Amino acid sequence: RVTERVRTAVQIRLRQAEPHREAVRRSLAFLAMPQNAVLGAKLLYRTVDAIWHVAGDTATDWNFYSKRGLLAGVFGATVLYWLNDRSEDYADTGDFLDRRLRDVATFGKATGKLKERFKGFPRPYRPGRR
Repeated sequence: RVTERVRTAVQIRLRQAEPHREAVRRSLAFLAMPQNAVLGAKLLYRTVDAIWHVAGDTATDWNFYSKRGLLAGVFGATVLYWLNDRSEDYADTGDFLDRRLRDVATFGKATGKLKERFKGFPRPYRPGRR
């Protein structure tokens, strides 16, 4: 399942950073400064893009961007949670990540249902329409 592969990739990334937690904390403070926001966005994009590639994502439509945007939020929140996690083997972070991934899946299902319900409605702003 793709969600499991994404979860595993995020956990591996956090394990790789574990010996450098304080450096990660300081880097996030640096990247949070307005003059470094573009760099922070680029680094976050590269990370979530790599995670999706490892998870086997092949989307080339608008899903390509929405998946990366949603994962950026999940990954960013998970890293912040992880920085303050004192549980054994970061079990609380794993639980937090699971909840966020469930939230995203629920959001995706809800938007899919909305699209289906509004399928027959006129779309006045449809591209290519005059």
